[in-house]
Amino acid sequence: MKKIVIEQSSKAFYSSHSGLALVGNLINGYTSLCERLEKEVPGQPRVSHGDVVKTYLGLLCLGKSDFEAAQGV
Repeated sequence: MKKIVIEQSSKAFYSSHSGLALVGNLINGYTSLCERLEKEVPGQPRVSHGDVVKTYLGLLCLGKSDFEAAQGV
């Protein structure tokens, strides 16, 4: 697995989506979130529990707490 390198830059770079890539890599690469949710939460939903949780975490990274902000998912 490729390591994530975080380093300080002399240039200021601000983006509203900058934390989303980091959190996505950490969730997908360093946790077994989806597998654990499928074991712990019973049922066979049309949208997996892991997808719902990852979508909500993505919204929180963007500063949005309302699940209706997830359009096109």
